[in-house]
Amino acid sequence: MWTGGEPKYRNERNHLGNCLIQLDMKKSKKPLPPLEKGQLWKTDTGYIQIWCVGKRLVDYKMMKRPGQKAARTQGTRIDTLKKYLKTQKAVLANSSPP
Repeated sequence: MWTGGEPKYRNERNHLGNCLIQLDMKKSKKPLPPLEKGQLWKTDTGYIQIWCVGKRLVDYKMMKRPGQKAARTQGTRIDTLKKYLKTQKAVLANSSPP
């Protein structure tokens, strides 16, 4: 039973602090648009062009300049590429298919 001056829960102060931190984190997160074929993402080191998006995997090319022909196509999981784009603070340069 709560007696007025004491916290209702043992870790009420921690709980409130965690809630505020979570609210702060939710405000700062901007979801990435879904990955689609033909998208060109700009990073600090170059560009990433999406070639094929499947159910769980994505094929992409990393290049120094947009439209560069000599770039190897690589594949990875969609969530892995999205995490990489977030950490690199990538910006969507265009979203139209080639």
